[in-house]
Amino acid sequence: MEDELSNAVNQAIKLDSDDPYRVISDYLRKFAKDQDEEEDDDDDVIPEGEEPVRMPVGRRQQVVAAKLEIPDGWTPPVYEKSESDATFLKTSMASNKLMKSLAPSDREQLMHAFKKIEFAQGDHIIKQGDAGDLFYLLDSGTCDISVTGKGSVMKATKGVAFGELALLHNAPRAATVTAESAVVAWGLDAISFKMILMGKSQGDAADYKSFIKQVPILKDISDEAVAEMASSLKEIEFPADANIICEGDEGNNFYIIRAGEVKCTKAGIGEVSRRLTRGDFFGELALLSSDKRAATVTAVNPVTVLSLKRDEFTRLLGPLKDIMSEAAGATRT
Repeated sequence: MEDELSNAVNQAIKLDSDDPYRVISDYLRKFAKDQDEEEDDDDDVIPEGEEPVRMPVGRRQQVVAAKLEIPDGWTPPVYEKSESDATFLKTSMASNKLMKSLAPSDREQLMHAFKKIEFAQGDHIIKQGDAGDLFYLLDSGTCDISVTGKGSVMKATKGVAFGELALLHNAPRAATVTAESAVVAWGLDAISFKMILMGKSQGDAADYKSFIKQVPILKDISDEAVAEMASSLKEIEFPADANIICEGDEGNNFYIIRAGEVKCTKAGIGEVSRRLTRGDFFGELALLSSDKRAATVTAVNPVTVLSLKRDEFTRLLGPLKDIMSEAAGATRT
């Protein structure tokens, strides 16, 4: 699985994607599907939890990857931080290309795992060719980033991140980073990142499946559809008073409330339905009919939703069109 993860990361880098985790997720999902199809053609069974093995399949070699498990006793590190430090890290991760597509709860866990590290002027924070072990976010000071044969290629200041490739796959450092002044940086070790990200995603997948089954309108869909839907959901947080959708806008997403409460209003009328809470859904009307948004949905308090894009909604929930239309009419008329 480590090799496939590296391949997925390289694919995201090559495409220069604005949503690298979507690229990585799609790559690994396709890999898992291909593996399942290959296993259907072979009578050998690999017990869950066994180490990866290679077996001949025709003229090819099949690789069966072991499921990632969090080691017994391992817990993510938690380093104390001031409110301003926590805010800086959250803001930096939310704008970082590698991390901005993570679920807010993932970034919260990663924030706690960052450790403050200080460097003196002239210190080499990273040396080109060394094995990668830490990812850094620069808090204060200035660093020079240089590459052998090219010299200095950029200056790093507050908020700049470097060393990210080490988080996802083992690769030699591609540049040298030198402190040009006293520097304060936040370091995140690769193991913590992998364990938090992958372990958390496994836990979220299980939680999403359980949650989907608790949504009344979705309780009878097949286990296969539940699993596929769980892998397609994106977690989004909204602060109190934020408009999640606005009346008259194009509709491209379907939402299920995971936590919090929202209200649905129409211009000149006010609230048009009961308040919606955990397990309720909204946004389906514009997707079912291709009309504009029929109402504005506003967070009453901090809200976490699970979002599904239009094409995924149509593919996975299209057969429920009539049922969902009736349910929507009952709650929003």
